[in-house]
Amino acid sequence: MNKRFVTFLPAGVKVEVESGTDLLTAASQANIEIKAPCGGDGTCGKCAVQLKSGKAKARRDSHLATRLAEKGFDLACQTLVQDEDLVVEIPKTSAMSKHQVLVDRSPVGEGISEALSNYLLHVWQLKELFLEKQESPLHGYPLNPLCRRIRLTLPAANLQDNRDDLNRLTMALRKETKCTDINVSLPIIRNLGETLRADNFKVTVLLSEVGGKAEVIAVEPGHGHQPLYGIAVDIGTTTVVAYLLDLEKGRVVETAGTHNRQARFGDDVISRIVYAVDETDGLTTIHQSIIDTINTLIMDLLVKQRRIKESDIRVIMTAGNTTMAHLFLGINPKFIRLEPYIPTANFFPVVRAQELGLRVNSDALVFSYPSVASYVGGDIVSGALFTGMGNTEAPITLLIDIGTNGEMVLGAGDWLVTCSCSAGPAFEGSGITFGMRAMHGAIERMEIDPQTYEVSYTTINNGKPVGICGSGLIDCLAKLRRTGIIDRAGKFQTSLPTERMRIGEAGPEYVLVWQEDTDINRDVTISEADVKNLLRAKGAVFAGIRTLLSVVGFELESIEYINVAGGFGNYLNIPDAIAIGLLPDIPIEKYKYVGNTSAKGACMALLSQDAWAEANNLAGKMTYIELSVGNLFMDEFISSLFIPHTDLTLFPNVSL
Repeated sequence: MNKRFVTFLPAGVKVEVESGTDLLTAASQANIEIKAPCGGDGTCGKCAVQLKSGKAKARRDSHLATRLAEKGFDLACQTLVQDEDLVVEIPKTSAMSKHQVLVDRSPVGEGISEALSNYLLHVWQLKELFLEKQESPLHGYPLNPLCRRIRLTLPAANLQDNRDDLNRLTMALRKETKCTDINVSLPIIRNLGETLRADNFKVTVLLSEVGGKAEVIAVEPGHGHQPLYGIAVDIGTTTVVAYLLDLEKGRVVETAGTHNRQARFGDDVISRIVYAVDETDGLTTIHQSIIDTINTLIMDLLVKQRRIKESDIRVIMTAGNTTMAHLFLGINPKFIRLEPYIPTANFFPVVRAQELGLRVNSDALVFSYPSVASYVGGDIVSGALFTGMGNTEAPITLLIDIGTNGEMVLGAGDWLVTCSCSAGPAFEGSGITFGMRAMHGAIERMEIDPQTYEVSYTTINNGKPVGICGSGLIDCLAKLRRTGIIDRAGKFQTSLPTERMRIGEAGPEYVLVWQEDTDINRDVTISEADVKNLLRAKGAVFAGIRTLLSVVGFELESIEYINVAGGFGNYLNIPDAIAIGLLPDIPIEKYKYVGNTSAKGACMALLSQDAWAEANNLAGKMTYIELSVGNLFMDEFISSLFIPHTDLTLFPNVSL
C-alpha cells in the first residue's frame, strides 16, 4: 500500500502511515494522545480534529456536533488517510494533556485529606525528609519481602563430597529457608557450576518464598551487597501509578504516575475487551500498550533516582481490575463481557519480567493480585487488605472505589460481600458534553449563586477552563439542584431569569463558563442530557450499595465506616455526593478518604510475605454478587434516578 505523511499540529510531529489509516491510529503511532472515550467507534464525538491541508475520506457518518462540522472539523477515528500528505490540527478540547494522578507519597495512614493534596502540590522540596520519616508501608505486617537476599558459603566439592552442584545449593537453601519445594530455573542451572566456583563456593542467592515454596531468582558469585528494589504498580483503567521500594529497608523511595495508554481503545473495560477480541492483533496491541505505559513509569522512577539501575529491580507486584490483569498478562478477556461473565482466571501465575518485556532485571518475578470475579479485581482485594477489612475484630465497613466502574466491598472479618456497577465512565467524562478526565484546565470545584445564578469555579492547575472532571460534575449537579436550576428528576427550569439558561443543539443547557473565559473558544455548558447521564451513574452506585445491604439483611445504620478509595474518590466532595444521592446519608465522621488503596496494598504485599498470603486469603473468601441476576438491583436503580432518591426517608439530612 502507499504510504503518506501526516503532520500533527500544534506539536509539529510528522508520522508516515499506510493509506487507509485513520487519524486516531496515526496520532497514536506518532505518540500523540487524542481523547477517544468510545474507543474509536465514532459515537462520543470527542476526537474532533481540523484538516489544514490535504484531502481525507470519512469512514462513515459520525456523531460530530453540527457547530464543529460547520467549522471544518472531522472525527479522527472516522477520517482516513488517502493519497495525499495531511496536516492536521488537534484542538485543546481533543488533546490528552497530563492527568492529575493520585500518587500518595506515603502509602499508609488513617486517611488521605485535602491537606495531603495541598502538601503534594506545595511542599515537593521536602520530599526526601518526608520519605525518611514516613510510617512503614507495611501497615502492621512484618518486613519479609517477596524477594530477599541470602548469602551462603557452601561446602566445596571434593572426592568425599561429590554431590551435584544443584543438590549442594538446594540443600543449603532448605536449611536456610525451611522450604522443602525449591525451584531453580534452567538458565540458572546452566551456569551454576561456574557461578559456585567463581568465589570458592561463596554465593548470594535471590529468591522469593510464597506458601512454603521458594523460587530462585538469581545466583551470583560472592557475598554481594548490590541494591535490592521492587516496584508496586496500580494498573487503573484511567491512570497507572508505580512505587519504587527499597525491599531491605521496607520503604518507598519514589513514585510516578501517568494515564493508561490503553485509553485510545476506549475509556471503559468493555470497549477495550471489544478491541482486543474483534480487531486484528487487538490483544497484542492493547497488551503492549499497558506494557509501554509501565515501562515509561519505570524509566521515570529511575531518572528520579539515578543511582538505581534497571538490573537492581528484582520483583514487581501489580494490582488492577480483572480486565486490566488479563490485558497486562496478554490473557484473552473475551468471556468477561459475555454472559455468564466468567474470566479466564482469578488467580494468576508468577512470570518473569522478560516474558512481558518489562524494563527491569530480565529475571525479575512479576506477581499479579488475585481477582474475585469479572468485575471485581485485584485492586479491590488490595484495598480490602490495606483497610484491614478481613481482620477478625474489624468493624462493619463499606469500601467503595468509584473509578471507571463503581466497585464496593461490605463486611468485616470472615464475611465480605462485593459487587460492581457500571458508573464511572460518566464521572470520567464519558457521555458528558464537556466532561473530561482530571487534566489541566478541568473544572474540579464549583459554586452557583442562588440569587444571580452566576458561576464561580476552580480548575486543575488554575488553567483556563476546557471542560469539567468528575469531582466538578458532582459539585455541579449538587449546585444545580440546590439553586433550583434543575428539579429532583434532573429537568431544567427553563424560565429562570438568567441568560445562562438556554436551548442548545441537544435541548436545554446551562452555561457554566462563557466562551471568552475558556481556553477552547467555546462556551462550557452542561445539558439536560448530561444531567440524566450523571443521574444514571450516581443511581447505579447507590443501588449497588443498597443491594449489598439487602443481600446481607442490614440497614444503612449498620455501617460503621465508609472508606472512599481511588483517585476520583480522593477529590470527592462528600457532602455534595450525599446531597445528590451518590453516597448514603450517614454522619460525615463515618466517612474516611483512604487514597489509592490499590497501590498501597500492592506495596504491602511486595514487602511482606504475610500480607501477600492474606491478600490471597481475602480474594478466596469474598462473595461476589452478580447484580444482573434477579430484579433487586434494577428496582433499587430505578428508585435512585432522582435527587437524592425516590424514598426521601433515606436522606433525612438532605435539604430539598
